[in-house]
Amino acid sequence: MPIETRMRRLVTILNEACQAYYSGQEESPMTDAQYDRYLEELKILEAEAGYRLAESPTIRVGYEEMEDKIKHYIPILSLKDTKNVEELLYFLGEKEGILSWKLDGVSIVLYYQNGKLDRAVSRGNGMIGKDITRNVRMMRNIPDMIETKNTVIIRGEGCIALSDFETLKQTTEGEKYRNPRNLASGLINSQGTRDSLLGYMTFIAHSVMFIDGIAKNVSTKSELFVYLERLGFMVVPHVKVVNYTLKHEIDKFTNEVEGFDYPVDGLVLTLDDLLIGKSLGSTAKFPRDSMAFKWPDISVFTKVRGMKWSVSPTGLITPVLLVTPVEIEGTTVKQASLHSLRIFEDMAIGIGDTVEIFKANKIIPEVKENLTRSATEPHPEVCPVCGNQTVVMHGIKTRKLYCIQCAGDKLPKEVKEVYLSHI
Repeated sequence: MPIETRMRRLVTILNEACQAYYSGQEESPMTDAQYDRYLEELKILEAEAGYRLAESPTIRVGYEEMEDKIKHYIPILSLKDTKNVEELLYFLGEKEGILSWKLDGVSIVLYYQNGKLDRAVSRGNGMIGKDITRNVRMMRNIPDMIETKNTVIIRGEGCIALSDFETLKQTTEGEKYRNPRNLASGLINSQGTRDSLLGYMTFIAHSVMFIDGIAKNVSTKSELFVYLERLGFMVVPHVKVVNYTLKHEIDKFTNEVEGFDYPVDGLVLTLDDLLIGKSLGSTAKFPRDSMAFKWPDISVFTKVRGMKWSVSPTGLITPVLLVTPVEIEGTTVKQASLHSLRIFEDMAIGIGDTVEIFKANKIIPEVKENLTRSATEPHPEVCPVCGNQTVVMHGIKTRKLYCIQCAGDKLPKEVKEVYLSHI
């Protein structure tokens, strides 16, 4: 395949996944591991070709919001990432830094004028976002008033706690989403149909992007965290580091992943000195004062020994892959979720297949790849709970399996309408 043809194909599928990520679609067209793999392939091809396509996700941030556009006062950039601790050490050098969680939620920018929340804006494409003020006001911990007359711009993540997500998965709305991040994005972009669920969202601040008339004695990132807490914001857990303590603190965060109740997908290292950080400037996509650290995926190979199909209170049937027990990062893994019928079919699962599995974000066992793809295991035509016939519901980019009998009066309205139109 010609190199440019492959580049265009990768750009198309990556941008589809990117739009799903930021717009709150129920399912992403691919797993996070697949996205990372395709993105790395695209970077290699671009280096080989010596150019990048204009719409390439390697030079774009987010995607274009089409409704209620608001231009950001300061560009909302993403972070350059690495899986190499040595690269972080080189970046930090002899300077002091702040190490914190890289939260896996939806990016929110808050604008305060004269102490009052003036507007809230989504990331969008980094330059232009969507007005999400109405939905943000319904979140559980965003103050409508703060004790300052300064103009303040605060950036953070809208997150759903893992414990709350387990509860929400039992609801008609919550069960549609495969992870807390997708649900958070769906809620923040909703149009009034899920207002009751917005109260589950927590805002966790990680940056002060602008303060009009900031006190001269505020010269570090750590002092800005103190300032945010004084204003009443929950801030991302963080610690000050220097070169010789960085590895130790990374290990501490890594060991605490499973006990932290909010979804994360790595760590962030930011220079503590604000003037030094500002002097470094930024690229078109990344600030030069920060880097993200993503844990290397430790994957293992095992055999598929069976399937388990789980039925929710609303009748949604989801596949769980049963595998020959293997050790991954200190725990024995016996099963891995496939999240939906679409992913099960895309993986071409069959009993006896060899699959590669890993712990997504050090916690959730997921299938990275099916090496043998025998596609010999069909989805159940009868419900594993009640024995009634199952129904496949088709969406634009989704395929879901339902049991109408088990759902009863809890069957989602849109599913019921489609089902009744076909009987």
